[in-house]
Amino acid sequence: MSDEATAHLPGLLRLPFKELSTRLQGDYGGVMEHLWIDFELIESLSRSNGRPRHEFRFTRRVSGRSRFGLPSSPDQSNVGHYSVRPDFHRIVMLPNEEAISYALSAVYGSTEVLFEKQEKLGGFDAGFFRRRFLCACQSIGYEIS
Repeated sequence: MSDEATAHLPGLLRLPFKELSTRLQGDYGGVMEHLWIDFELIESLSRSNGRPRHEFRFTRRVSGRSRFGLPSSPDQSNVGHYSVRPDFHRIVMLPNEEAISYALSAVYGSTEVLFEKQEKLGGFDAGFFRRRFLCACQSIGYEIS
């Protein structure tokens, strides 16, 4: 979902995010089986204090039950979830390739939170995940910092 200012970004980010998702699948140790990272694209729904809408949380079971009459999906177990809030004014002004690099860099930077949660996640190897994230970005043509 996006708003008028960020309407061009979902189409732009979909392929790199999907490719990263595929390349980052694997076992990183610990109990977390799924990591969901939301990239916020609607400024009006963001917190006014500049913080992401969702802080990191770990859930043992996420129901796949559907609302609004949509088809249900399978339940997911051991899910880590949080959101990344970009600088909205910056990302909408960047040329397409720079916007992608900026978004990937923002997501990469956000993964620092995983170091803080390693113990809670039963030994999840955040360093290994971050190294693979960097390599995956490079392999699809994006240098991030």
